[in-house]
Amino acid sequence: MKQTLSKFLRVFRVAMIGVVVLSVSYGAGTFNPNIYTVAKIENETERYYNNWAASLGLNEPSFEYTNDVQFVKALNKCIDFVNFTTDKHQRVPIEMIVGQAALESGWGTSRFALEANNLFGIRTYKKSEPHLLPLSMKKWKGWGVKKFETKCDSVKYFVNLLNNHHAYEEFRKVRKDMLRKNQPLDATVLIKTLDKYSTTENYAELVISIIEKTRKLETVTASSITVEK
Repeated sequence: MKQTLSKFLRVFRVAMIGVVVLSVSYGAGTFNPNIYTVAKIENETERYYNNWAASLGLNEPSFEYTNDVQFVKALNKCIDFVNFTTDKHQRVPIEMIVGQAALESGWGTSRFALEANNLFGIRTYKKSEPHLLPLSMKKWKGWGVKKFETKCDSVKYFVNLLNNHHAYEEFRKVRKDMLRKNQPLDATVLIKTLDKYSTTENYAELVISIIEKTRKLETVTASSITVEK
């Protein structure tokens, strides 16, 4: 039921945004509206429906999985939920979120993912904040791995981190440029801007390899569904 409602709301919002944009832009007195006027109307409408969605108090989806494919599916549902109330200019490419979560959490099997609901290895530097210590650390040494109520909460935090932390200014700059040019957000390009996220030298390459693996998993899954039909 939740899945059906979520899909309906997403389709409804997209449809309504399209109707409002077309109606207002053409109502302004032209059948060839200025692209900047359309963009402005679209942004205002997007914000309206983001606020409307937030006011509904929708519940986040469950996050259950027993293998890589199920992990990706659960993560995608969570990302859809997060994106529903996130301005489109602040969204992070789904493939990038999935790639980083899979790498940082071992496809959701790491101790931090299972015990702290932390899919991204996000740290906290406040001892008073709920956290886990690495097994190699017997006592607090200035940081711990942040604990979240749910795995979807860690996704929300991760998106907020990329949107606000000074270390990821380059990510935001490149994303803004892609959006300005009306280009799709390319996860394989944007991940290369997160050189400060990890000390692993080939971090971007590792995430890209997971993105490619995920694409194959989704292709196989889609083919299986087609055959079953």
